[in-house]
Amino acid sequence: MYLQSQLEGLESIFLELMPFGVELKRQQVQDYYDKRFDQATKPIASVAETELRRQFNTKANQVRNLVDSAESLGDASNKLNLIRAAATLPEERSKPLNPSVAQLCQKMLFDNAVDADLLGQAAGDLEITHVEARVLLGSAMFLVSDQLDNGGQPMPVQEVLGKLLKRVAGSGLLARNDPFLVEAECALEAMKDDA
Repeated sequence: MYLQSQLEGLESIFLELMPFGVELKRQQVQDYYDKRFDQATKPIASVAETELRRQFNTKANQVRNLVDSAESLGDASNKLNLIRAAATLPEERSKPLNPSVAQLCQKMLFDNAVDADLLGQAAGDLEITHVEARVLLGSAMFLVSDQLDNGGQPMPVQEVLGKLLKRVAGSGLLARNDPFLVEAECALEAMKDDA
């Protein structure tokens, strides 16, 4: 449940907050959801205001908690810190990522590119933990583009996510009901449908 909540917060950051330029600070997050609540309740609606307030507060709390966790890793506006914070339980945050995993994820998230060698290692026999598996999946799921630069050649994100998902699911690194695994499977299916 904890990881599910963090994943929902991560989705909110990437899909609701970042596109609107909301600064990832506790008060700005709360202000954003307060403003959205006010906009939702101003028109006459059949929705119970207390239930709507509860839903907005839940969403704001998920994001604020994730921002706090990302700040414990460094800069909360760093996408990799956000994904890593969401992919870990509190006691796991102090453990560093495998340098190859970190480098692959940074290249995808910040350069919109993929290092074929690092991808091959991650999808192959590189020893990775369950946290690193979630970070890899999250990094591929939350890319804005549907193509990555692969040494001058385009590589579909669908292909990258497919390789990572095959490795993670095939090696049993994550439980079948792990929220990151389930979300990655859904994201891959959506990408296939779009293609």
